[in-house]
Parts: sequence; C-alpha cells; structure tokens
Amino acid sequence: MANPSVYTNKSRLIFTGPCLVKTVHVAGDGAVGDCQVYDGQNANGELKAHIEVLSGTSYEWRPGDGTGFEQGIYIVVNASTTKVTVTFEPKARKGYIPE
Repeated sequence: MANPSVYTNKSRLIFTGPCLVKTVHVAGDGAVGDCQVYDGQNANGELKAHIEVLSGTSYEWRPGDGTGFEQGIYIVVNASTTKVTVTFEPKARKGYIPE
C-alpha cells in the first residue's frame, strides 16, 4: 500500500497524530515558493523545515527514511503560487520509529 500524499496551496493541517514524513515537495508556480513544515496542529508546533524555491523551480525535502512527527503535520504556505505535496506514513503502519 502506498503512503498517503496530500497536496495544498494554502496553510492547513495535513494530518493529525504521530507519523513519519517521507517527503515534502515544494514548487514555485510562476513566483517564488516558501513554506514551513510544523510538527503540530497549527503553526505553534515545532518547526521542522523551512523550504524556499525560486520561480518556476521545485525542491523535494527527503529526510532520510522519514522524520518522526508526534502531533501532526501542519503546513504554512506563504503565497498562493506555492504548491506543496506531503507524503507521510501514519503511525499505524509498520516500521514507525519516532525520533
């Protein structure tokens, strides 16, 4: 079974609860892209990554075999032209190892 992937171009909660984040793909669609990735239910959680891309480019953050998030995944998107896709493995799946 494939890991879930969730797309967003606005700030929002992606997943609630413990999980492993496998990748965060950020694209600047016609303008620079900028997002923050938090372990939490909102932007008050622990900042795990700040990713910036140039206009017309993209970047995929791959934290090794995945990085543990305990509270959930919250993404802050700083411009409507920023496209973000998060791939993660919920805790209920085999192989979950918290950091």
